[in-house]
Amino acid sequence: MADVDGAKRYDRVAMPMMRRAAILLVAACGGSPASGTPDAASDAMTSQPDAASSSLGMVSGVMDIACPTGSPTGLSCKRITVAGCPGIENETVDATIGILPATGTVKGTITHHSGGGGQGFQLGATPMYQGAGFRQVYVAWASDWEQTQSAGIKTAACRPATVMRWIFDELHGGSRSEAFCGEGFSGGSGQLGYALAQYGLGDYFDYVNELSGPPFTRIDLGCDGDAPATAQVCNATVTMRLPARVDPWENTSTCGTTNVPAADLAKWNSDSIAVGGTYAYPKTRVEFFDCTYQATAVTAMAQLFHDQITSEKMFHCYSQADGCQGEGLGTGNQEAARAMIAGCTPRHQ
Repeated sequence: MADVDGAKRYDRVAMPMMRRAAILLVAACGGSPASGTPDAASDAMTSQPDAASSSLGMVSGVMDIACPTGSPTGLSCKRITVAGCPGIENETVDATIGILPATGTVKGTITHHSGGGGQGFQLGATPMYQGAGFRQVYVAWASDWEQTQSAGIKTAACRPATVMRWIFDELHGGSRSEAFCGEGFSGGSGQLGYALAQYGLGDYFDYVNELSGPPFTRIDLGCDGDAPATAQVCNATVTMRLPARVDPWENTSTCGTTNVPAADLAKWNSDSIAVGGTYAYPKTRVEFFDCTYQATAVTAMAQLFHDQITSEKMFHCYSQADGCQGEGLGTGNQEAARAMIAGCTPRHQ
C-alpha cells in the first residue's frame, strides 16, 4: 500500500488468515436451505483459494462537504474519488461518505451500502446502532457503481471494495480491538458479496448483514431465459429472473432472453459472485435476511451465496405473515438489527 500523488492506493488486499480447526455451518429453516435450488457450484468455474487477492483501486480528492438534506443529526460528510481499479483504471467515480459517531463507548464501525446503483444512504437501523455504541459510515455513489464503459459488475465491484478498505484504514483506524462490520441492502448486499468473495475483505470484516441479496450471485442463471425460472427457498417458490437493468451494467443486451449467445453466458458466469472466488471466511460471520412473499430474484440469489459459503453463516427467511413483501423484510428488519448488534464483535484479534 502506497501513496500515489496524494491518493491512497491498495495493491493487494489479501492477508494471511489463520484457519480454524473446525468451521461452524449454521442454516435456518430447519437445517440447510430448502432443496430444489440450482447448485451454485454445479456449473460454475472451480473456486480458487487465492482468487480474493485481486488488486484494488485508490481513493483521492477527500474533502469535507455538506451532508444531503434529511441526513441524521450529527452526520458529517466527505466527498471522495475512486479510480485505478484494474481494467477500469481511468474510469473515476465519486462518492459521498457520511460519518455518524457512536453514543457512549465505541464498540466498532458499521458500514452501510444502499441498493440499486447505490446513490443514496442506507440508513437501516441507524438509531439502534448508534445507541449500541457503533460508529456508522454510509456510502452514496454519485452514479451507479456497477456501470463501466465496457467491463462488467465484478470489475466495477473493485470500487466499493476499495472504499470499504479505505474506511477500515482511515475512519475505523485499522483497529482490531473494535469490530468492523458491514450492512447492505439489495445491490448494497451485492457490494459486500463481491468484497468478501472476490476482493479479500473477509480479512477485514468481522460481521456482515446481507439484506435482500446479494442479487449478483449467479448472473448467468438470473439472465438466461432458458435456465430454470424459479427456485425453492424455505418451502416457497421464488423467481430466479434478474431485472433488465443488469444488461447495461454488464454491457450486454440479452439478459432475460432465450438462446443467449455463448459469449454473454460466459461473461455473466465469470462476473458472478459465486464463481471463481473465495468462500471461506473463518473470522467473518455472514447472515442473510430475505423475503419469500412476492420475492424478487434477490432471495434465490441470496440462498445460492449462502450455500457457497463454507464458514460461519445463517439464513433467515420471512413470509407474508412477517409483513415482508418483495425485498421489504417486515419484522426481519428488527431481527437483522438485533443480529448486527449481537454479532458485530472483534473476530480478527
